[in-house]
Amino acid sequence: EPGEVARGKKNGLDYLFHLYEQCREFLIQVQNTAKDRGEKCPTKVTNQVFRYAKKAGASYINKPKMGHYVHWYALHCLDEQVSNELRRAFKERGENVGAWRQACYKPLVAIAARQGWDIDAIFNAHPRVSIWY
Repeated sequence: EPGEVARGKKNGLDYLFHLYEQCREFLIQVQNTAKDRGEKCPTKVTNQVFRYAKKAGASYINKPKMGHYVHWYALHCLDEQVSNELRRAFKERGENVGAWRQACYKPLVAIAARQGWDIDAIFNAHPRVSIWY
C-alpha cells in the first residue's frame, strides 16, 4: 500500500521511490557544480552522480538496485493510480516484490501502445523518468 512501512524496514516501495527522488536531487547538485566549474554537465543519473551521493553520505543508494527497479519507478511516475492499484492487488494476494516488478511491464506496454509504441519518447518527455534513460 502507498505510505505503508514494509515490516518496519527501510525497503518499502515508498522508500524506494524516495531514493529515486534523492538521486534526482544529487543529479541537480552535480549539474550545478559542473556549471560553476565550466565542466561538462550530465543530463542523466550516471556513475558520477552515484559517486557524489556516496561522498555526500548516501552510500545506501546503489546503482544496481536503482537500475533493477527503474521500470517500476517509471510506471509510478507515468501513472501513479495504476501503480497503486497494482501494489494493492499484489499485497492482497500476498505476492512478493519480484512478481510486482514483472507486472509493472504490462501497463507500461499499454501506455506505449496508446502513444505510437515509442516508449523512449514517453520516458524522455517525463522530467523524473528521463534522467534514468
